[in-house]
Amino acid sequence: MAVHRLRLWWRRRRPYAAAGAAGAFVVVSAALVLTLSSWLREDEAPRCFSSDSADLVDLTLLKNAKEKGALCLDGSPAGYHLQRGFGSGSNSWLLHLEGGGWCRSLPSCASRKLTSLGSSNYMERQIAFHGILSNIQSQNPDFYNWNKVKIRYCDGASFSGDVENELQNGTTLFFRGQRIWEAIMDELLGEGLAEAKQAFLTGCSSGGLATYIHCDNFRALLPKDVTVKCLADGGFFLDVNDIIGKRSMRSLYNDVVHLQEVGKRFPNCISVMEPAQCFFPQEIVKNMKTPTFILNSAYDAWQIQHVLAPNASDPQDSWLSCKLDINKCNSSQIEILQGFRADLLDALSEVKKKREWGMFIDSCFVHCQTLTNITWHSPSSPRLNDKTIAEAVGDCHGRPPTPPLVAAAPPSAAAAAAAAGAFVVVSAALVLTLSSWPREDEAPRSFSSDSADLVDLTLLKNAKEKGALCLDGSPAGYHLQRGFGSGSNCWLLHLEGGGWCRSLQSCALRKLTALGSSNYMERQIAFHGILSNIQSQNPDFYNWNKVKIRYCDGASFSGDVENELQNGTTLFFRGQRIWEAIMDELLGEGLAEAKQAFLTGCSAGGLATYIHCDDFRALLPKKVTVKCLADGGFFLDVNDIIGKRSMRSFYNDVVHLQEVGKRFPNCISMMEPARLVFEIFLSHGDLPEDELCFFPHKIVKNMKTPTFILNPAYDAWQIQHVLAPNASEPQDSWLSCKLDINKCNSSQIEILQGFRADLLDALSEVKKKKEWGMFIDSCFVHCQTLNNITWHSPSSPRLNDKTIAEAVGDWYFDRRVVKEIDCPFPCNPTCYNLVFAQPYKL
Repeated sequence: MAVHRLRLWWRRRRPYAAAGAAGAFVVVSAALVLTLSSWLREDEAPRCFSSDSADLVDLTLLKNAKEKGALCLDGSPAGYHLQRGFGSGSNSWLLHLEGGGWCRSLPSCASRKLTSLGSSNYMERQIAFHGILSNIQSQNPDFYNWNKVKIRYCDGASFSGDVENELQNGTTLFFRGQRIWEAIMDELLGEGLAEAKQAFLTGCSSGGLATYIHCDNFRALLPKDVTVKCLADGGFFLDVNDIIGKRSMRSLYNDVVHLQEVGKRFPNCISVMEPAQCFFPQEIVKNMKTPTFILNSAYDAWQIQHVLAPNASDPQDSWLSCKLDINKCNSSQIEILQGFRADLLDALSEVKKKREWGMFIDSCFVHCQTLTNITWHSPSSPRLNDKTIAEAVGDCHGRPPTPPLVAAAPPSAAAAAAAAGAFVVVSAALVLTLSSWPREDEAPRSFSSDSADLVDLTLLKNAKEKGALCLDGSPAGYHLQRGFGSGSNCWLLHLEGGGWCRSLQSCALRKLTALGSSNYMERQIAFHGILSNIQSQNPDFYNWNKVKIRYCDGASFSGDVENELQNGTTLFFRGQRIWEAIMDELLGEGLAEAKQAFLTGCSAGGLATYIHCDDFRALLPKKVTVKCLADGGFFLDVNDIIGKRSMRSFYNDVVHLQEVGKRFPNCISMMEPARLVFEIFLSHGDLPEDELCFFPHKIVKNMKTPTFILNPAYDAWQIQHVLAPNASEPQDSWLSCKLDINKCNSSQIEILQGFRADLLDALSEVKKKKEWGMFIDSCFVHCQTLNNITWHSPSSPRLNDKTIAEAVGDWYFDRRVVKEIDCPFPCNPTCYNLVFAQPYKL
């Protein structure tokens, strides 16, 4: 690929460090909040389990937000995540403006305020920092030890709107992006930004646009002797005709600008052109003074989908395949894409003249590239002039200036992908081609032995013929990561969780998500915790073949309804067939030759583990060691705070809707079908005359396969939905307690201790089973196997001085008997107690 030589851009303080990890993605649910160690003051890695692991960073809500008018769309305070720098980076600051599109009308803004992009009530209370925000030197060689701030985006107009009145035609909406910017800058100056020696403002997508808007303002906040620069990633949105000659992006911006009175921000510009035009970067950069680095793809996936070929201009979906995968564009579409690239380069002509500016314009089909380790700095990163994006941005300062780095136009659709791997954006999922696994007992080929590779989604073969379909009729799927070395013939399967749907309406909504359709599933995911391939994070199972089986049926892989037409709604209730078909396919992939096998699952997947554990055992020869682990799946049938059996009612609906009773013909004749979800294995033996089917402690009486029960005594999901469901406390008297166990009052704590006693009583049979294991901690959490921190780290919950990973490994390999039961809350100082912005979804 012919390229111009790189323009050397940012000051380097030390020799270039070795390349970093290929992308450690910490998956944190929207509600997960974990307390982490504080940053060290010296130039060393923060305290964490591995020097290549990513800590979680707390959300800070803006002080005095209401007084300053710095409010999200719904009126909640704006927020940011601040990670303190250390060592030589203690006085250097990197700020990142979050992206997330715009809202152009009152209805779209009203919908947006029910999400994290419009309300801090829905923001994750902790997030992991990756890419340019990473604190790992190998992943982020120049900025890893800087003070880093991610500023959350919740105004819908790139931090630039400013409307005094919050009442908009009877709808309460706060358009205060400009005030959010000003208030957060003021607060950060007080946090140490005012003493910065170097400062760097960055942003992605609509946050990249905000970077152009605020870059010179940011420069003005700091003394002249401070080095201040900016970087806009994927924010150079073009004002061009779409495929039918319309200016769709200008129309969108016109609505945004007028709705939020953004024109106030550009008084000089709006005097000579339409206000909407002033919102485009090609106009903004003309008057910018602060050195800025422009990072953009010439074939920006978001812009191709929404600027060049928006749905409204392509009603026949003739561009759909091309918009989802650039390799599927036909020759005429490729020609139009090359014209789009030419428009971008023409719009950047002014930037090429700016001596202190930089750019990196690759030919990848991608959008933002600074916030994932893989695109930012890894062996699979896009390269121009043999430089990763991180190297280009941070490269040596002081050499003679050279032209900006721009990739030559590719001759074909296939060449439009980066040399390091084809980047395909499918809906919201980034698909990256990674190295294959080696055959010997060595770390997989990846950028670092402590990095987490992404694992491809495999859609089930012949799913339609086998009836193994998600709720919407799409094929079920799984992610398979091959084992290596001594783990080559060992298999660990994990059944994904994600609640249940109890009605046609809730299942119809669910099929529009990854929990009901493979069309919405990420095409690649990172494996963490018990699925990690990193020995330090997962000492006993790191090199096993590992499979994550995606959950998309809504009934713990157990429903089986022949007819997909449900009262005029098309829904496929086929969880049992999904289980059978995936097992059949995995046996052909090597599971049949396993020497050891381990079935695990979390939450609804933990319940599925109980359901299918003995079936799994039956698939393999008797000489194979087969065991199971259910994480957070021991749901109790107990009275809630007003004496109702809410969980029994819920399961009754699920069981009848999806005909789960078919799976247990012996039990259904004597028991309520809803009880079968808990008492499923009674079909293996004699039915008790007077005992109920739905208690888990009744299930385990007849299970044969050794199983490890991992459950918190104060399971956050169960406290929120089994013990104190919303319907049983309309006054929200339990809300604070359900969100944070430390805010429970004495009477609530007494009820929680009763819940713990019910759990321990239900587990009494397990204590008698010699080959079984358990780890019952006193933490306020739900699943614990899929997060590196709770699974195995210095901050993990411990019982008998063992992490969960150590306890499970000791049990699986028969190193010791493991039946650990923690003391009552709040006795265990090693617990991670979650703090929620809102309860788990039911």
